[in-house]
Amino acid sequence: MAQCLIYCRVSTEEQAEKGYSLDTQEKLCRDYADRNGYQVAGVFRDEGKTATKLDRPALQDLLAKCTKGTTVGAVIVQETDRLARNTHDHLTIRAILQKARIKLVSVAQPMLDDSPEGKMIDTILASVNQFQSDLSGRKVSKAMQEKFEQGRWPGWAPLGYLNVVEEGSDDGRRARRTIINDPETWSLIREGFRLYLTGDYSVFHLRDILYERGLRSRRGRKLSNSIMTHMLNNPFYAGLMVWKNARRIGRHEPMITIQEYERVQAILRSHNLNANRRRKHVFLLRGILFCGICGQRFTAEKHPARDKAYYRCAAMKKHSNRNQHVSVESLERQVEEKFKTVQFSPEFIKRVIDRLHEISVRQSQDIQARKQVLFNQQKALEARRDRAEEKLLAGVLTDDAFVRLRTQFNEHLQQIYTQLAALDDKRDCNTDTLRCVLELCRNTYEAYKKAPDALKQHYLGIFWERFVVRDRQIAQAVPTSMILALREETGVLNSVNWCPSPAFIRMMSDAGYLSSLAEKVKAYQAYVAAHETVVV
Repeated sequence: MAQCLIYCRVSTEEQAEKGYSLDTQEKLCRDYADRNGYQVAGVFRDEGKTATKLDRPALQDLLAKCTKGTTVGAVIVQETDRLARNTHDHLTIRAILQKARIKLVSVAQPMLDDSPEGKMIDTILASVNQFQSDLSGRKVSKAMQEKFEQGRWPGWAPLGYLNVVEEGSDDGRRARRTIINDPETWSLIREGFRLYLTGDYSVFHLRDILYERGLRSRRGRKLSNSIMTHMLNNPFYAGLMVWKNARRIGRHEPMITIQEYERVQAILRSHNLNANRRRKHVFLLRGILFCGICGQRFTAEKHPARDKAYYRCAAMKKHSNRNQHVSVESLERQVEEKFKTVQFSPEFIKRVIDRLHEISVRQSQDIQARKQVLFNQQKALEARRDRAEEKLLAGVLTDDAFVRLRTQFNEHLQQIYTQLAALDDKRDCNTDTLRCVLELCRNTYEAYKKAPDALKQHYLGIFWERFVVRDRQIAQAVPTSMILALREETGVLNSVNWCPSPAFIRMMSDAGYLSSLAEKVKAYQAYVAAHETVVV
């Protein structure tokens, strides 16, 4: 008796309702095998798999068995669309079976055989299957686009949210779905954003903190670095949906404001710029220290047994490392003292104050004008809502029509409230930015000394290009091109012990870099205030 293999596939619950269940397919194929003298040597079932791809586990197992020189004489399916809904894939599978001299049998399509006519009909049916798949895909795509236009997310909810069926559906099928907060993870992820806004945590560090507090992936594991980065980059958490290059405000509750989202992106860019990667031990000066003998970049290492940490030249084979290893405390203290050499003149500080005043006035006027537009829109919407209530009481509007209108008005009003809150946050951020730039100009040394490590790294990137170390001392402190530009400007810097640098001169337009620093300061202060922590 010849042997055969049976293949069954189902992609969705809807197909099961239409008679395509795996059990039904297997029964039809077994009945066919019994009637035609085949002995079933194996059944391969793919559940919940699309036919537009070949990487289905059961299908791959079946093809692997067919190519191992077995005595199988036929592969039986209910219909050829169970194998593939792509013409190229179907012909590929058929070619594999023909090479192994295995017959493809379709129970519901007896006209398919190895005759020229049968092969032609088989190819035509494969094209029809692909057409049906493409047509279904277009309908699904259109439905998802309409859902997006209504402010409802058409895909899987990101971590922290859940896809649920809206109330009112009977069995959950073909019902409208919506996004709600996940009670188990929503507050944890929101706290993660608050922590990251301080600028003191890398993605790796944040992942570990959230894991310790109970945040897990959908499989119960620690989140990967790529997932954490994607989460921080995802505007969905700020209430914005992005679908096929289109953007709109969603109906879900945002975790952070749009302004906070923009600050998160600035911190991510800053961390990438300064190579802020997760390491076993964090060293403040890593990356800007260079050996005064060979010019090689310094590395750092910690000796737990002696409770000591050192910076040293990484090129130990080029020269002796004697006196070229310096304790972390000593070298970081020397760098701290170098900030005393940066002192802006009173004339420059006055110019900064005047300039900041101009910027403050312009920003305040711009924000106030934008808020006035939103206030006018809010007033108009509230008036329309009041009129709808009057029509409801007068019997002009039905209850269903009123509920629909009220939902629309409330959604529009919520969008306006969100934009007003973002403008208030932007105004506060602008004020703190201007204040922090002024504070930085007045006393750079004190600002650096009191800053947390993440902000210190940002300060170092602003003022210093590199430090050259020899005999455990900083032999040369090279300022950045921006500081050199300020030094060349008459009446700007009162400084001592500056060393020349071949860096390109950039003018005062680079002062915008200081604003990015202030953004981090603002985020750090907001986090401290939210947690009622006193910073000394």
